[in-house]
Amino acid sequence: MAGRADELVIAGMKPSSVSNNSNSFLRLHRGVTFILLVDSFIVLLMIANVTFVFSPNAQNTIVGIFAILLLVNFIGYRKRNPMFYWLGGGVIGLAGFIFGFLALLNLLSGGLLMTFLFVWAMFGSGRRALSHLHPGYKNAYMGQDESIPALELEPGEMLAACPHCMAVLAIRPDLLNPRDNCPYCKLPLVSQALASKFEEE
Repeated sequence: MAGRADELVIAGMKPSSVSNNSNSFLRLHRGVTFILLVDSFIVLLMIANVTFVFSPNAQNTIVGIFAILLLVNFIGYRKRNPMFYWLGGGVIGLAGFIFGFLALLNLLSGGLLMTFLFVWAMFGSGRRALSHLHPGYKNAYMGQDESIPALELEPGEMLAACPHCMAVLAIRPDLLNPRDNCPYCKLPLVSQALASKFEEE
């Protein structure tokens, strides 16, 4: 894996899409844009819920202003305006935080099904938000490099997703150990429990 750390695929992508799609960024961007639209509605709903303490006119004004701002942010992000890159990622991350908060509330009240759904939504939004930290996605968004090149595997290598950030890496399974960290999120690629299991065998 030495010298291969920069050859990553955007978080959440299937390994097959690396080789089957010459411009995988556009497909990924459409997916992230759709998540941004949904998450914008969630954020707007939460704003409406926390402004109930104001008078109806004040609440309508606040919600209206945020609705316009979120719509402008969505349109700018969809058109890949550099000014909205971090704003779009921020809204998605904020929605992920809201989902986590709602999951905790439902867990405390005993609503296991809703807790599961909110946790699932939290991780989905979290992964999309983390995509904005990836230099390949950022460069493609900014128009510096629209294509994410296919990975050319060396003998003994295979594609595998990091269990934490879902970035796809070219790895040598026989050389992995608990001290190997993902070059993207810096977390271990192999858990201690898994390593111990294989050591016992």
